Amino acid sequence: MSLAAGIAVLLLSCIGNAELWVVLMNRRHALRYRHHRLKRARYFHDAGVLLYPPFLLIYAGLGKNGLLRGGSVGDLSVSLQGTIAVTLVGLIPFFFSVVRWTLRQPPKRQLGCSSTVHNVLRLASTDAEVLHVKGEDPPLLARFPLNQIYQLEVSRKRLRIDRKVDVPTASVEDKVIRVAHFSDVHLIGCPGKGFHDFVTDELCKLQPDAFFFTGDLLDRQDLAVWAVEFFSRMAAIAPGYFILGNHDWHLDYSRIRRQLVGTGWQDLGEKSLTADIGGCSTLLAGTEAPWIGVNPEVPLPGSEQLRLLLSHAPDQRNYAFENRFDLMLCGHNHGGQVVLPVVGPVYSPSIYGVRYAGGVFEHGDLLMHVSKGVGGKDALRWNCRPEVTLLELEVVG
Repeated sequence: MSLAAGIAVLLLSCIGNAELWVVLMNRRHALRYRHHRLKRARYFHDAGVLLYPPFLLIYAGLGKNGLLRGGSVGDLSVSLQGTIAVTLVGLIPFFFSVVRWTLRQPPKRQLGCSSTVHNVLRLASTDAEVLHVKGEDPPLLARFPLNQIYQLEVSRKRLRIDRKVDVPTASVEDKVIRVAHFSDVHLIGCPGKGFHDFVTDELCKLQPDAFFFTGDLLDRQDLAVWAVEFFSRMAAIAPGYFILGNHDWHLDYSRIRRQLVGTGWQDLGEKSLTADIGGCSTLLAGTEAPWIGVNPEVPLPGSEQLRLLLSHAPDQRNYAFENRFDLMLCGHNHGGQVVLPVVGPVYSPSIYGVRYAGGVFEHGDLLMHVSKGVGGKDALRWNCRPEVTLLELEVVG
């Protein structure tokens, strides 16, 4: 085997190995596991990804009849041949993901999209304001070159909702309603309160008909006082509806729920109700599964003009589709947080992997908006800014 071919086999084996570990981690983080178990799994992941290349180089590349010494795969031991064969299988989901990312297109029912980016750190004019935005004791990751954790993308997306009702409503006119969707705030101390004050200001400026929050509010219980302030300010602008997420589940989530309800927001966790949103009769439901409770039972489509589901993760896609929701708002995947050129997002804690990392998607008649989130437990974002979104929903008959 030529040197170039040997290098190619070793490189592809390393890529496939990394992809298999990524697939395992993405699916594991979609399940109902506590942090300590996920942390242990992450140690195995890190070891598997980092130690495999030197192992492969030493034993399959530079060893006797190694691939870098003119040998072929057939000259290697049976165990090494099997190991390489298994890792090369990982190239299948890797290349499938890259092709899907490269060819991605917004759904036809996304009629428009625009965004404004704010560098909140640069807007700070004094040292005190800079510290207020950075927060207490920023970790080393926060200093990573080109890190975007202190930037905010305010997106505006226009979606067409094709109304599906079983009760005749010929006299009902088409509606355009404006809802603000944000998710995964992850209050942890970095970014600081100054950054989240700015996020709240931008959400209030949107002047929506309703606010929707889809979970993961806190990573520190003591910072609930910040959340109460932010949510109270939004409640003075428009009605708010929320669910909680898996990071809230790791804390005293019942207390978090009570605190948010105390600000005037309505809890949709494992519930459904009918509300008037911008003059549009809307069935609202929320699911925090698999971490808290189960998917709620909802009535069959009736006279409501819009059926909207809040789900922390997009993994409840099939439930939303089977219960004939028009739109599902969710988060959890953070857009991947790090989006590589060509490859796209790598890590996304979902049973669907990176398929629904962030953006607008379509599954049959169901539209899905997956927020990239405001924060994250790990202080690193690259090519994936924090996001809040105004959705203009054209509800048509």
